[in-house]
Amino acid sequence: MRALLPRRWIVPLIALVALGASLMLLDREIRRVDVAQVVEGLRAMSSPRLVLALVFSGASLLALTGYDWLATRHVGVALPYRRVGFAAALGYAFSQALGYPLVTGAPVRYRLYSSWGVEGPEIARIVAFYTATFWVGFLAVGGVVFMVAPPPLPPPLAFLAVSFRPLGVLFAAMALAYLGLSAARGGRQMVGGIRVPSLRTAVAQMALAACEWSLGAATLFVLLPADTGLGFPAFLGIFLLAQMAGFLSTVPQGLGVFEAVMVAALPDTAVDGELAASLVAFRAVYYLAPLLLAAVTLGVHELWSHRVRVTDRLSVVTSGVTSTVPVVLSGAVFLAGALLLVTGALPTGGRWGWLGAVPLPLLEASHFLGSLAGASLLILSWALARRLDGAFHATLVLLVLGTAFSVVRGGGWGTVVTLVVVLAAVLPSRRAFFRPSALTREPLSPEWLFGVAGVLVATTWLGVWAYRDVTLSGELWWRFALSGDAPRFLRGSVGAAAVLLVFGVARLLRPADPEDPQEGVVPPAVDAVVESSPRPSARLVYLGDKQVLFSKGEGAFVMYGVEGRSWISMGDPVGDPADFPDLVWMFRSRTHRYGAWSVFYQVTPACLPLYIDAGLSLVKLGEEAIVDVQAFGLEGGSRAGMRKTVRKAEREGATFRVVPRDQVPAALPRLGAISDSWLREKDAKEKGFSLGAYSEAYIQRFPVAVVEVDGTPVAFANLWLGADGREYSLDLMRYEAETAPDGVMQYLFAQALLWGKEQGYSRFSLGMAPLSGLERGPLAPLAARLGTLVFRHGEHFYNFQGLRDFKEKFDPAWEPRYLASPGGLALPRVVGNIATLVSGGVRGVLKR
Repeated sequence: MRALLPRRWIVPLIALVALGASLMLLDREIRRVDVAQVVEGLRAMSSPRLVLALVFSGASLLALTGYDWLATRHVGVALPYRRVGFAAALGYAFSQALGYPLVTGAPVRYRLYSSWGVEGPEIARIVAFYTATFWVGFLAVGGVVFMVAPPPLPPPLAFLAVSFRPLGVLFAAMALAYLGLSAARGGRQMVGGIRVPSLRTAVAQMALAACEWSLGAATLFVLLPADTGLGFPAFLGIFLLAQMAGFLSTVPQGLGVFEAVMVAALPDTAVDGELAASLVAFRAVYYLAPLLLAAVTLGVHELWSHRVRVTDRLSVVTSGVTSTVPVVLSGAVFLAGALLLVTGALPTGGRWGWLGAVPLPLLEASHFLGSLAGASLLILSWALARRLDGAFHATLVLLVLGTAFSVVRGGGWGTVVTLVVVLAAVLPSRRAFFRPSALTREPLSPEWLFGVAGVLVATTWLGVWAYRDVTLSGELWWRFALSGDAPRFLRGSVGAAAVLLVFGVARLLRPADPEDPQEGVVPPAVDAVVESSPRPSARLVYLGDKQVLFSKGEGAFVMYGVEGRSWISMGDPVGDPADFPDLVWMFRSRTHRYGAWSVFYQVTPACLPLYIDAGLSLVKLGEEAIVDVQAFGLEGGSRAGMRKTVRKAEREGATFRVVPRDQVPAALPRLGAISDSWLREKDAKEKGFSLGAYSEAYIQRFPVAVVEVDGTPVAFANLWLGADGREYSLDLMRYEAETAPDGVMQYLFAQALLWGKEQGYSRFSLGMAPLSGLERGPLAPLAARLGTLVFRHGEHFYNFQGLRDFKEKFDPAWEPRYLASPGGLALPRVVGNIATLVSGGVRGVLKR
């Protein structure tokens, strides 16, 4: 039975419900607080308190960089602290302000760490370690505080009459269990190649995390009004309780949830405008200020990194800069749009005295258009994350207009400065947005949709709360006055909702997506692309077992098969490299629309930045053997065995020739008989997808290399010839055991290489050796170590070692090949889908 709600919508829906419930609780708790009191509380906040809060916030961020420092030492990455601290500070600034650390802070770290030579598996272990540090610290601090100074239950839950001490005991027990594990198994390997930390490292994790949590709480504590009557230990318990509620709500950084719990748990005497001002100031000091500083810092760093000359290895990484910048800027623009809506919902309160000189029509228009600009920026934030070029230009225009509207309508210097900083971060990032697609054709994520809904709900509640003493009647729509903030809020909110409604209707009325090409049908446009492609394996498209997705100008395509939830591209895109970035995103968008996984199988290092940019994980599959054709020969001592095999075959009457494509149809009956004999002899099932399968329609598209005995073919292989005359390869290789001489395949390869040398080719692909060349050390990731184990001991199922040994006879250069796919728990299913697709079904997987 189909689920009523897709799983990926459940968590965002929970977050939206939690936000709504929190706003209801806040509304009850601060009903008597006036907006003017909040504004007055912010103005009255003393400079020493703000400076001290900034110091504690900076110290907290500094302690967070220690998480990464411990992680790099534990993983064995030798980087100086200045680099580790730089990457960690930027990563935490983004993840703390925007939430969803795996798609905000983690990509920033990946971008920076990889540019300094840290490999992907090591970065993954660093992320896992600092995440563990974060939670271990929370358990340790929470355990002690909840046992010693348990916070009171918020009034709505007071009827339960329970204490947080049992929860503190549980947290402390979990923290002690972590220490016990470290004492007993420190240094041993666990899942994912992660080592259990030593007892000393575990203690350092807890001490550092306890310090960081305390500093975060101190940032808010010094901003609180003096009449709370709370000591720091009691306040720390309430702070941890509010943070825990925010985590459980899944709302990014517990926005609204944290404030609701804080207001409900603090003494009643503290619930006033000054407390609300303290919470607002805490958000600005602890989250917003580091985010803006980090956005500008990252932009400057990226600009500088493109001014200097870098090594080949680094240039591959820096070419993937777009993997980080769009995500970060998307979040910053989303916050800018939300800020415009928030300031539009609140009364100006005469923030700037000279506003009385602004003509009323200009003031009204600025207020209304500022809200529209805010709603539009929410929409464009998703477009920026999808790398759309039109969104970049539109965002620049709206940020400039939003800044001007904020100045005219008295939005406050904080809003103006924030918009200018976001504009400064977006402005130099033009090259990160390269896709000419329309936003209405891009699939929308449930997280983004519920994020927009959350902003609308929150800003509407904020406006209703701010003007709760105003009777919302029909006449407000037509009231225009310099002091008419309530009517302006009402018109602005409706205008913002209208912008989002128009966008939704435009998506609903957009032209239907073109139908997916049918498997088994090779579109005519494929021929022109393949004939111009230097990649021999591009000819796999003619198997007819794949679907084809073209770029917009049909200058490139992705050939893919569908198995289970995986849409699997065979290799890199084919065609014009200039079309590859947009084509990869088109493929990812299409899979997203169908709730599927984007998978790229056997991809090359040159295209890895494209897949990193698309948010995919990389796993090394093995290595492809490439022979230098012009350096190949049968002379010399190292070729003695091969010469012996060739001469023995020739004595038995073997000859080699290449049958031109136009003569292949006449040879098909004999070639088909050889293929059938080979399948019976091997008790094998035809494979497909990543290697050729015998069919007359497929074979007659290529010239065929044949080995003949007394003029009768006994072995053959079709030839893939690259368009530029540099690279070629053999595809489907079959021989008849009864009539073919011993060593016929080695003879066929040797003669094919000599033929290519005469034709002027420079590269010959012997195909991939699966699972070879993987990491084998004790710190290698689990996938690599399992792959190495299968490579050594999996001969019963597949001749891994024998295949590599055979190819080694030709002295090839080994080039790595990768799998780009979703990582984590999805990876085993992806690998299973690939195996099923390549083997022609589950039965084919079980045959050799």
